[in-house]
Amino acid sequence: MSKGTFWLGAAIGGAAAYAAAYLFAPKSGEEYQRELKDKAEMIKESSSDYMSIAKERGGDFKAIATDAAAGLKTDMKLVSKQLSEQIKMDSQILKSDLQDVKDGVPGSKENLKANLSDALNEAKYTATSLKDQVAQTTVEAKDISRAVIDEAKMEIDETTAENKPLDNF
Repeated sequence: MSKGTFWLGAAIGGAAAYAAAYLFAPKSGEEYQRELKDKAEMIKESSSDYMSIAKERGGDFKAIATDAAAGLKTDMKLVSKQLSEQIKMDSQILKSDLQDVKDGVPGSKENLKANLSDALNEAKYTATSLKDQVAQTTVEAKDISRAVIDEAKMEIDETTAENKPLDNF
């Protein structure tokens, strides 16, 4: 092989290698920088979306807790007022019955026992009513919380789906 043929082959081979490298190179430096910048911006936006979801849901849970606490406070006030009034009435009746027992009025012991039993039953009923109200308020708060959690999961899934191109990075 002569020197001229060798150099001609080397030149053709070099040109072919250059053309192949140029054609098959993934991207230029500017393209990579632009892509990195775009993906960084997408990451920033998605993290901002996640943060806003978290803030919003945190506010929702605070409102749920505040409403539940207000409901329980109202229930407690109502029941304590009912109990107070009930105790005042029952104490007057029982005081009168006790006086009758001291005075030896016939049938006063039975009357005192019956009134004590009634007072106890009314107190039990009021306590059970309060327990039921608290349970109902708790169930409602849980249901609302579950709905908020489900909604937050859906928003997170949507945000994740919108930012799926980040997975290709």
